[in-house]
Amino acid sequence: MSHLKERKEKNCLNCGELVAGRYCQICGQENVEVKESFWQLLMHFIEDLTHFDGKLWKTLKLLLFKPASLTRLYMEGKRATYLHPIRMYLFVSAVFFLVIFTGGPKKPAELNKEAKTQIATNTSIKKIDSITNAKDGFQFEIGKDTINYKTVEAYQAAQNKLPAAKKANWLESRLAKQGITLNQKFEGDKFEIGKAVLEQFQHYFSRILYISLPIFAMFVWVLYRRNKEHYFVDHLIFSIHIYCAFFIILFVIKLIDNLYEYFAHKPFTIFDVSVAFVLFFYLYKSLRNHFHQSRSKTILKFIVLNILTFILMGTLMMAFLLLSFFNL
Repeated sequence: MSHLKERKEKNCLNCGELVAGRYCQICGQENVEVKESFWQLLMHFIEDLTHFDGKLWKTLKLLLFKPASLTRLYMEGKRATYLHPIRMYLFVSAVFFLVIFTGGPKKPAELNKEAKTQIATNTSIKKIDSITNAKDGFQFEIGKDTINYKTVEAYQAAQNKLPAAKKANWLESRLAKQGITLNQKFEGDKFEIGKAVLEQFQHYFSRILYISLPIFAMFVWVLYRRNKEHYFVDHLIFSIHIYCAFFIILFVIKLIDNLYEYFAHKPFTIFDVSVAFVLFFYLYKSLRNHFHQSRSKTILKFIVLNILTFILMGTLMMAFLLLSFFNL
């Protein structure tokens, strides 16, 4: 309740209904004087902030340490005490992406950044190497022969001379032309091409997770479709809570990694290895606690769910990697 003076008039300024008490029974707005001092405005902001924080910590505590309990309470109608799933997902994912793509803190004994980036990029651009080659132009293979094309026009002219059976298909042609374009744009520097592709891919990474969320929920719905107590929207809420928990766990791990690397001047390798185990265990416990099936059934469905998820994420990542490549 705010400390503003209650209005003498009993008509709600928001919806126009007659107000029986201090709050409108229709829209919930408080029937108080509309003029606020700066101090009252500041106090209202602090009250809203602490109210949000109270909900936030209660929600996070239940989400992280009692898997699936938050979903169960939401389905039972106990929602005022905790953050709404959609609001929580938007907040948590925004913080997660901000931290993940910001990078670690600067430190005196930091390993050669350029060398580390080169190693990471080389791994990611092996597939691009077949499209973009050295500074002498794009390399395109026809049978056992290798011909260099420095322009898209030269490539297209060579394609036009080939018989229909030997011409590149639509995708191969698009990849080849884009490879030639990037080869010209970056002056044949494969490292810069790979770096640009990865930077572009980072902008799309959040979309991968947004797209995968309802599909993950559909996988859960298919695996537990015999359970008539849960509708698809219930599985969607369950999936949102899983994603939020994963974001928070990875966020904490990233934070610990950065701090350890800053002070110890080396990565926290052992801790990173345990991450997968923590995530898998959390998912298993969530399935077990939410659907109340036997361990054997839960383990079987857990394995199937992970296989489907790996296929989904691999497909989405490959699609958006190609999209990143074409949008440079």
